[in-house]
Amino acid sequence: MAVPLRSDHVPDTACSVSGTAVTIYCTAGDRHHSEARVDRLGTIPLHLTEAAKSFEAAPSGIPLGLIELGGWRVRQLDPVPTDLAGHAAYLVRAHYNFAIEPEVPAPAWAEIKFEFPIPGVTVLDAIPRAITRPIPATTYDLNAHLDFIPGTGAIPLPALEPRIDCTGIGTDSIQWTHTGGVPTGAHTACFVLLTPPDMVEVPVVASGSYHVSIDPALKMRPTGRKDAFVLPLPTVPKPAIAEPTAPETLQDNGSKAVPTNGSDTRVFVSYAHESPEHKAAVATLCDLLRTEGITVHYDRQNLDVRRNWDSWINTQIMRADYVLTVASPSYLAAGNGTLPPGKNLGVLFEYRRLADLLHRQPDQWTPKVLPVVLPGRSPDEIPLSFLPGIADYYQVDPLTTAGAKSLLRVLRSTRTQ
Repeated sequence: MAVPLRSDHVPDTACSVSGTAVTIYCTAGDRHHSEARVDRLGTIPLHLTEAAKSFEAAPSGIPLGLIELGGWRVRQLDPVPTDLAGHAAYLVRAHYNFAIEPEVPAPAWAEIKFEFPIPGVTVLDAIPRAITRPIPATTYDLNAHLDFIPGTGAIPLPALEPRIDCTGIGTDSIQWTHTGGVPTGAHTACFVLLTPPDMVEVPVVASGSYHVSIDPALKMRPTGRKDAFVLPLPTVPKPAIAEPTAPETLQDNGSKAVPTNGSDTRVFVSYAHESPEHKAAVATLCDLLRTEGITVHYDRQNLDVRRNWDSWINTQIMRADYVLTVASPSYLAAGNGTLPPGKNLGVLFEYRRLADLLHRQPDQWTPKVLPVVLPGRSPDEIPLSFLPGIADYYQVDPLTTAGAKSLLRVLRSTRTQ
């Protein structure tokens, strides 16, 4: 039996627009659906770099193009099969675009990988799986076990050219590899994502690899730079509650998402999850920066949950133009080595990574790491590794555009990389 996923007829629909994410609530009989559309997620820059250097440590070289990520759609599958009770399931329609520079030949092979570095997240199934011959445009259904089956359903895939291979089904990552020549332009894939219940978003690390012919005498190698983002997850409204006429998408654990204006300045906000008041103040700061046109990334999940820190947080730090470190007692304790065992693991990891970068590359990272002091906090809560006595810090008080004037002046200045 196929799971009904008709998308061509959506009665009783209400739509919420929130930044680059759109959530659609709809009812059809006694079945409730919710879908999120995300226009912009991230990019994977493609370069030729010196073979002996790390691209992440020295992000320079000959640009070859981008892998652009956007136009994703996420639909909650409700109800889930009985054998998956206690989980939530989502159908994700992903788009990635190989935007290669005009003078660069198409890669002989390329691959794209999405990792979900949080416990309990699994890719149940994915398409396309193994394409060894040209396939015309095809539609798919999901069966009772949430496996993709060709049919007359509402899950379309465009025509596909060989060769495409999919790996990672049943794990916390999914990868598609294109060989035999890679057509530039947009590509589409779909997968079913299983998560713990009640998650509002899932962290994603995107990476890409490719091959182009290079003169060995150049001593260069093709490199793709990772990106990290969070994918908003829609929720199905409770049938007993009347549908709102203009619902709002809630993110940031209750902080309303705020549209951006497409700024090129990207910041990562590093902070300790401590009091509810402190977390609310950080969320307000992030909303404020977004309204001022800054692209803001920060971890909205509980960082005490174990996950692949090296993959997600390192990528966020390395891709940021600036890292804002928010002063607080727990952040200071991370710097002093006095945090209780097992507490505030996320901020401890972030502090150690930033302290290491400041030690190894002070000229590059001192202008990028910006200590921030929010209302009610003190400069004395800035760790010494962030040089509060000899370098600038930024007091944002009140949490308004006027209060953030000095910080915004720096964030709007010339990009540091």
